[in-house]
Amino acid sequence: MKVLINSYKINLKIDSSRKSFSGVVEISLESRDSYIDLNAVDLEIGSVIVDGKDSPYERLPEIQAIRVPLKEGANRVSVAYTGSIPKLLTGFYLARTESQDIFTTQFESTGARRMFPCVDHPAYKARFTLSVEVDRDLDVISNMPVSRLEDLPGGKKLVNFQETPRMSTYLLYLGVGKFDERSVKRGKTDLILAAPKGSLTESDFPLEIAGKVLDFFESYFDIPYFLPKLHLISVPEFAAGAMENWGAITFREIYLSIGPSTSSSSYKSIAEVIAHEIAHQWFGDLVTMEWWNDLWLNESFATFMSYKAISSIKPEWDPVGDQIFLRTSGALKNDALKASHPIDVEVRNPDEIAQIFDEISYGKGASSNAKGSDLWRSIEEASGMPVSRIMEAWVKRKGYPVITATASGEKLNLKQDYFLLHGIERAPPWPVPLTARFKSGSKSLVFDSYEMPIPAEGLVVINENAAGFYRVNYSPDLFRAVSDNGKVLSPYERWQLANDIYALLLAGGLSFNDYKKRLESIWVHSDYILIREISAQLEDLYLVAPNSTQVASMIRNYYAIHKGSLGEKEDGEPLDRSIARSSLQSLFANVDKEFSASLAKKFDYYFTLDSDIRSIVAHAFAREGGSFMALSEKLSASRTDEDRTKILSAMAWVNSPSDLQEALSMVREGKVKRQDVVRFYTSLGVSVKNRSVFLENMEEIIRSLSEIFVGSRTPARVIETTVPIAGIGRADELRARLKKMETDLLAPGIRKAIELLEVNEKLKHRIK
Repeated sequence: MKVLINSYKINLKIDSSRKSFSGVVEISLESRDSYIDLNAVDLEIGSVIVDGKDSPYERLPEIQAIRVPLKEGANRVSVAYTGSIPKLLTGFYLARTESQDIFTTQFESTGARRMFPCVDHPAYKARFTLSVEVDRDLDVISNMPVSRLEDLPGGKKLVNFQETPRMSTYLLYLGVGKFDERSVKRGKTDLILAAPKGSLTESDFPLEIAGKVLDFFESYFDIPYFLPKLHLISVPEFAAGAMENWGAITFREIYLSIGPSTSSSSYKSIAEVIAHEIAHQWFGDLVTMEWWNDLWLNESFATFMSYKAISSIKPEWDPVGDQIFLRTSGALKNDALKASHPIDVEVRNPDEIAQIFDEISYGKGASSNAKGSDLWRSIEEASGMPVSRIMEAWVKRKGYPVITATASGEKLNLKQDYFLLHGIERAPPWPVPLTARFKSGSKSLVFDSYEMPIPAEGLVVINENAAGFYRVNYSPDLFRAVSDNGKVLSPYERWQLANDIYALLLAGGLSFNDYKKRLESIWVHSDYILIREISAQLEDLYLVAPNSTQVASMIRNYYAIHKGSLGEKEDGEPLDRSIARSSLQSLFANVDKEFSASLAKKFDYYFTLDSDIRSIVAHAFAREGGSFMALSEKLSASRTDEDRTKILSAMAWVNSPSDLQEALSMVREGKVKRQDVVRFYTSLGVSVKNRSVFLENMEEIIRSLSEIFVGSRTPARVIETTVPIAGIGRADELRARLKKMETDLLAPGIRKAIELLEVNEKLKHRIK
């Protein structure tokens, strides 16, 4: 690097009534170049001073920067500027509650440049000192504790914060508003739960989880948490789920608001998200990726470690099963698309960064910066094994193999091909770390050729505990033999059997009848992870072919098998049992009108219902003719994001066209949280009755989402979630329309959507 940033001193004045701010940033740096490019977006530059003298500068809109001349050596650059606080959910923005405005920041990946001129690049770490002038009745939160408060004339105050350690610009945080707080001391760290005034949860669950997770990571890494305090901040409108700002983690309200509306699955996701963001306080914050191509190193490791932490503090929750069902499954599906990308993907400019915040980066896998190669080298040194050779082949290449296993006498013949949902193709082999379990024990090897024989005697299963990132396609005889071992297979191995056969069905590797036979041979098992997996598969099939009598029959039969074993909810039962029951009930309500009608009758008592059945009841009410007015009344009465999103999602399933138009108008007119419009539009796009309405309004919907979620993958994610379902039977039309909509940010989602639409159209033709 030709420039070393030592520090930023940022002085801000917030005008809360005008929703604007003015600032001066002083940058101390060392330069080996004749200029510095300071990123700045939507900021009006007033003056630039270098070493005490006015300096010219050049505007470079193509790189979102101003170029300031420097001398070699030490420089002190001061920039005065002004800006407005927009409603965009990025940068320094306005987040509204029913009673007040909150000003908050979301800087990952390139939002810092919207609040102050800076070198907005993760490798350019610096120390930050922040001073904020605000109305005296407002609270201010940042990464570090307050160092000094000063009363100013005119009802103002100046809040000065301690200097941060060296960190990247995207980790700086500023929150301004009226907050309630509750804190506990954990060792030397103040853990603080914060929320807009009047909305702080009474539950200690978030602080309890955060404290235990903090203890776990300090012990596991043998590195103490680096800052004196850690805020967990509830943000009323937030594009992301959470953000790991160092010392000031922000969350959507749903992740910090615990109460009667909190479902069993939400308890688990709350704990995982808190653990994920706290994990980032070490890798991501203390040690940061050098550039965004190593985002996977940041996110995948945080995902891995979050489940490891939860396994330590809540082993009864089966976090490994959650990781497999929620993360591995999504990564396997997305990486089976031609539109996928390698884990380690080249990022050339800021516009491409948002495109890689996806299932691949999260699921497939002292203050300084790091690269993926640093990890492999460290593991090699610790283990003495050739990790780099294997891992480089996986992270630099998209996709994964399917291993076809056939028996030939005393041998198992293994063959690997490139697995794609469009069909299986020949490709150079991967070096696959493969573990097979036999009655005599486990055998591990590296399968790095097209074909390889292994002994067949006593085979129990290939891919022990679903630990490998590949699929297995057993010949019919072998599948029968493996499924006959059902009672000795682990729940994860049974999940893998089910997940693989569904993927093979999608790819055309199994006929629908063969898939059905194989599924029915294993669906008697009552593992909670297996019930969730099979319920999800059957619901997908229902959405693809809602009029199929065969799919409806399979759903009825599956429900009948497990209804009795799951029974009614009991106090203190395992969360996974509650989640499995909800999955099964939601599935069955799609095809059984009597059951759906019985649920709909409970909607009048929505707020007294168990949290795990509220979403199912709301959807049944909408599906069985419930009115927009009744849903709207419950929406207005909701006090938590969890209830609001459940009811909003159900609104998209109303039967009456006029009711649906009222729901659409409500969303368009901004009468719901901006972050929540995604839930409504996604539900609309898969609604059996109303998906065509989504397509009629698709361009307008995506345009409005792009205006709310600036620089985010969210609009692309809506396309890739809805179009593969809503567009069945209209593929040619959708290709043409989506091509006209294509932008750099939307392009990856459009490619995925078209590919999945083609897969679903073929699937529908195979379903009877």
